[in-house]
Amino acid sequence: MFAPSLRASFTTLSVLALTLALQGQTAGPTNEQLKSWVAIRQQRVDLLREEIKQMDTQLESRMDVIIGTLTSIKDSKDSRTKVARMKEATMKSLLKTIEYYDQKRATFRHELTNPQTQLTAEDKRELVAIFDQRIEKRTQQILALNRSMPAHQDYERYTATGGGWYGTQYERNQDFEQNRRMTSHGNAQRDALLKQLDASIARLDRMGRTLRTQLAATTDPAQRKEREADLSKNDALLAERRQQRVELLKPSPTATRDVALKEAVDLDQAMKKSTDELRRDFGTMFQRFHSYIAELTALRATERTYSLAEARKPS
Repeated sequence: MFAPSLRASFTTLSVLALTLALQGQTAGPTNEQLKSWVAIRQQRVDLLREEIKQMDTQLESRMDVIIGTLTSIKDSKDSRTKVARMKEATMKSLLKTIEYYDQKRATFRHELTNPQTQLTAEDKRELVAIFDQRIEKRTQQILALNRSMPAHQDYERYTATGGGWYGTQYERNQDFEQNRRMTSHGNAQRDALLKQLDASIARLDRMGRTLRTQLAATTDPAQRKEREADLSKNDALLAERRQQRVELLKPSPTATRDVALKEAVDLDQAMKKSTDELRRDFGTMFQRFHSYIAELTALRATERTYSLAEARKPS
C-alpha cells in the first residue's frame, strides 16, 4: 500500500537525477551538499518518529482504560444486555483494526523481497515488527473482553412463588432469563473469534510451509539466517494462536461488578464519544506514519547517493 507512492515520491525521480548528475550528464549537488541533505533528512525522520511514539503512547493508554473498564463490569437484570453489546461492538472494532494492521504488515513483508525499494532490510523488519506487536496486543484485548463475558450457569427455568387453589405456583426465573440472554451474546462472539483465530492459524501454517521451502532452496548464509529467523518467529506465533484458541474455549469470567441500566447507558454514550475521538486520532497518527515512511525512504536514497559520490572521489 505504501510502496507505489513512496517510490514515486523520491526514489524514481530524485535518485535518477542525482545519479545522472554524478555521471556528469547534468550539474548536480556537491558531496558537501549531499552530506547536508542527509543530516536534514535524518532530523526530519527523528522528529517524526518521536512524534509518532508520543501519539502512540497516548492512544494506547486511552485504549487500555476502555478495555480495563469493559472487562471489569457485567450486565445486571436492569441493564439486560447493554454491557454485552458494548463489548461485542468493541471486539468487532478491534477485529477490523487487526485486519488493517495485517494488510500493512503484509505490504512490508512483501517489500522485504523487493530489491528495488530504498528502505533497508532492517527498516522493513522494524516496520513489520511494529504491526506484529499491535496485532498481538489487539488480540489479547479481544480475548480479555471475551473472557469477561458471563459463562453459562445452571439456573432453574422456573421458581416457586407459593401455593394456591391448584397447588404450587411457578414463574419464570429471572436469573435464568438473564443468563440465557448473556450467554447467547457470549457464544456468538466466541464463535466469531474462533473463526478469526482459525483463519490466522491457517495463514501462519501456509506461511510456515512457504518459509521452509524457501529456506531449503537458499544457499547464501546471510539469507539463510534471515529466513531461519522469520521461520522461528512464524512458528512462535502459530503456537501462540493455537494456545489462544484453547484458552478461548475455557470458561473464565473476569467481570466483577454489575451495572444498572442508567450507568450502562451513560457508559455507552461515553464509549461512543471516546471511540470517535480514537478513530480520528488514529487516522492522524497514520498520516504521520505515512509521512515518516516517505521521509525514511528519501533519507535512505540520499544516503546511498552520498555513498556513491564518496566512492567516486579521487583518492
